[in-house]
Amino acid sequence: MNKCYIKHAIVAKIKRFHPWVYANEIESSLEEFHSGELVALFSKKEGFLGTAYVNPKCTIFARILCFGKEEVNKALFAKRIAKAIAKRTSLLTHTNAVRLIHSEADFLPGLIVDKYGDALSIQINTAGMEAYRKEVLEILQHVLEPTWIIEKSDLHSREIEGLKNQNGTIFGEPQKCFVVKEQAISFLVDIEESQKTGFYLDQRKNRAICAQYVKEGNAVLDLCCNVGGFGLYALARGAQKVVFVDISELAIAQSKENLKANGFENYEAYAQDAFEFMKTKKYRDIFDMVIVDPPSFAKTKEQARGAKRGFKHLLMESVRALKDGGLVALFSCSFHIGKTELMELAMEVSQDLRVQFTLLEEMRQDSDHPCLLSASASFYLNGLLMRVEK
Repeated sequence: MNKCYIKHAIVAKIKRFHPWVYANEIESSLEEFHSGELVALFSKKEGFLGTAYVNPKCTIFARILCFGKEEVNKALFAKRIAKAIAKRTSLLTHTNAVRLIHSEADFLPGLIVDKYGDALSIQINTAGMEAYRKEVLEILQHVLEPTWIIEKSDLHSREIEGLKNQNGTIFGEPQKCFVVKEQAISFLVDIEESQKTGFYLDQRKNRAICAQYVKEGNAVLDLCCNVGGFGLYALARGAQKVVFVDISELAIAQSKENLKANGFENYEAYAQDAFEFMKTKKYRDIFDMVIVDPPSFAKTKEQARGAKRGFKHLLMESVRALKDGGLVALFSCSFHIGKTELMELAMEVSQDLRVQFTLLEEMRQDSDHPCLLSASASFYLNGLLMRVEK
């Protein structure tokens, strides 16, 4: 195994189990390594620090698999996959769809696996994990005996890693429609055509949290609704009407199917950009709750400034649309716009619109998308539920 020497300044970071080493943190020459190669990480002063796979094409040069002297082989992957699955056992008593493997947070960097009943939706997003594709698929088939495996790897991530796009059925017969069960609510999910790996499972807990604050007869606006998750929960709690908005025509079509499947009729649904929609509608003092759950506006640190402007605009329009004492739930699914940034934006809006916010709930991704304390980027989903006093 090739050796890679890292700068002494980052040894402390590695000893705190941070899973990444950046290209500017190594002393060895990048030309010594190839994409997906397994290397032993060394410090000239401290000696051996761990085993990682590397990619000299990427800013994140090394992703650490082992901080001790473990042999990286199929048995190691089998042990970690089994451990990740065991952590989710209790969740499967409440729903039939969970994330089984969450990349670095399950010590399998670059691998994501979602379970939908007997089907699996997977992502292999790094060159290092790509090198173990065969072993990973064999283990998943042996342990879980799925009827269908579909790959929905993130195109952007694979491009950065220098990998070709790899999507489509890997094993079994495709299942056109799967019914996700949550809190007695049914979501019809077209796994092949839906965004990401099929369904936003990470918001499961937050859908339930927001629904607890919905009262019978409320009016709710669900912005960037995807397939209608928050809005359906609101209707199940007795909301009189919910307005669903998403830029994707497919997402709105799926929302309508979900509404029909659950027997809900009091709704409006619009396939429209959220910014344009709010500009056109000019809602004022109409809603008891507004959900703002946009896609990632900031995939990189450089995009954060523009993203904040987008968040602020949507929050301002949402506040205007709320009744006095109404609630707004504001979410960010980008690590670069975290809880602190959301609170700062809320304070700016508070000053600009002369309103006061009371924080009711802080929200993160559900437990099947774990957060590693040693990896701040794993805290990617943040939400604030706030009462607005005008």
